[in-house]
Amino acid sequence: MFQEELKLPPKPCNTRTETNAEILRQLSRDLSNIYDLELSAIDGYRMFRHAGSDQPSWGYCLESARIENSEESLILFRRDEELHEDRFLDWVPLSSCYTLEQAKSCDVSYTGPSEEVLRAILELFRDVFEFALKTNWSYDKRIEFYHSFPFEELPSIRSVKAFRRTLFSCPAFDGFDWTFPEVEEIDE
Repeated sequence: MFQEELKLPPKPCNTRTETNAEILRQLSRDLSNIYDLELSAIDGYRMFRHAGSDQPSWGYCLESARIENSEESLILFRRDEELHEDRFLDWVPLSSCYTLEQAKSCDVSYTGPSEEVLRAILELFRDVFEFALKTNWSYDKRIEFYHSFPFEELPSIRSVKAFRRTLFSCPAFDGFDWTFPEVEEIDE
């Protein structure tokens, strides 16, 4: 129902996509590396894409999939939303995407959230995937979540933390015990 209206990408053929447990494990590992300054959130989850007839843009790398019998990987790429364009969410070859450093070497300026804001978003995603694992989210449910997540409406750590309360207060998250600091108490 919802998927048809949004034109969400199907599971790619001849690939092995990640499970909820694998996504949670990867997010937890990446956040640990980010806290230890061994990884940048921007380098791990933001990429620049310019391939074929697609308009070049920055976007979010949300999941990965391995193509069977190949070294190639696909990533689920959510292009930054523009006023004149629909949201773009699709599986694309990792080889068609550039990290921040690679994009800079091609004179492409970075646009998007700061390192701190993206880290807060990743912390929120980790908590979402704890719930996804416990309630066995399907591929379609994950894709709907990625498509509807309001990245562009979360420009600050404060806004991410305020959205956390809203998100986990939704009926979709009933039965999962969350505690939240008051928004007024949240420091940036």
